[in-house]
Amino acid sequence: MPEKHITPSGVVRAYARAKSRADLPAALACCRRDVVFETIAFQAVATGLDEVARQNTAFLRTFPDYGVELEYLVEASELVVGAGTVRATMMQKLVGIEPTGRSFALPFACHWTVRDGLIAHERFFFDFHQMCEQLGLPTEAAAAKFAAWRERAERTAR
Repeated sequence: MPEKHITPSGVVRAYARAKSRADLPAALACCRRDVVFETIAFQAVATGLDEVARQNTAFLRTFPDYGVELEYLVEASELVVGAGTVRATMMQKLVGIEPTGRSFALPFACHWTVRDGLIAHERFFFDFHQMCEQLGLPTEAAAAKFAAWRERAERTAR
């Protein structure tokens, strides 16, 4: 768990470093139990540590070399806004999409809300079409797989 005296941007940096080395327990230790993660490109929302852990485990299995380079972070009270580059190689199936073995390097923007020294909310933005193009995936087909995955998740949650 991050130290209590660490700044909001320090918590985000610790989280990004942990996730970039695929250390999910260390990354989740930077988050509140009721954390909400939004991946805008996937139209995906995960609520609570258990759901966030499940989604991140699947994502990191698919992209085992996932890494984030933070270009900048700006802190305004509880809000941290940042941007940089995210890189990864698709090595396993994700939401029914067969792996291509190809990599992507994408600019991203993100904002995090940090409360009591822990991440309460992450909203992560990157270009879905550009990701698909670099991975060699047809965008419409990939979008349909994500839509079906979201529908299954909604039915399961009911």
